[in-house]
Amino acid sequence: MEKQITGKEIRKDMEYLVKLLHKEWERSGKTKAQVTVSLSDAVEIEKRMAGVIQDKQKQLENEELTFQQSMELSKQNFVLLRLVKKVKKAEEKTVKKAVDTEFFVELDKEEYKLFAKIVGTQEG
Repeated sequence: MEKQITGKEIRKDMEYLVKLLHKEWERSGKTKAQVTVSLSDAVEIEKRMAGVIQDKQKQLENEELTFQQSMELSKQNFVLLRLVKKVKKAEEKTVKKAVDTEFFVELDKEEYKLFAKIVGTQEG
């Protein structure tokens, strides 16, 4: 006799899978690029990142998403969160030292792609 899988078990398994994905997405990958940000540009970059966050929030609130779309949006949000944390941390460190007028941020492939899209830089 084969064991019947209940909806409750499927839900529990899916929640576990999503939890594992979130752990994976929280981690940055191998550094692929380093960007330089001047302190004078940091405020504008942060405004743009905040705008992207607001757009993502509206998308979550206003759209009926399939499971696949929901997972893709969740992944994008984790990449955005990693990017915001890295930029803010590097900026705060530079401001605290009060020596430099710019700071460097090491980014993985996904973070760099998003950064370039937000800031409008072109890959060279």
